[in-house]
Amino acid sequence: MARIEHVALFAADPHALKEFYIDAFGLRLVLDNSKATPPGYFLADDAGVAVELIGRPEGIEAGDTRYMCHIAFLVDDVAASRAELEAKGVVFEQDTAVDNESMTTAFFRDPEGNRLQIIKRPKPLVS
Repeated sequence: MARIEHVALFAADPHALKEFYIDAFGLRLVLDNSKATPPGYFLADDAGVAVELIGRPEGIEAGDTRYMCHIAFLVDDVAASRAELEAKGVVFEQDTAVDNESMTTAFFRDPEGNRLQIIKRPKPLVS
């Protein structure tokens, strides 16, 4: 059976975006492709889910959402995570938060304009 190994994002500055994801979500660097063309990095969480950050080719604008809706990060406490991220300068969308019996969420954008979600579910989406 196949499973998702990683999600790849373009970045005008992959090094700066790498630092954001390490600081914001505690991801760790698992592969440094900074000398490649285009340069990039693989970051992963403790479960082995990875995000690849790749130098963005010319012609693709930052925040061009034709290619992606959002990436969701599972957290233990949305309010606490939101407060921690806001203290680091992250600005959250005001009209997209969900708080009901199936999930609590909040959305924001990373420094490159990629849309991100923090989410807490009382029951796992997949068991």
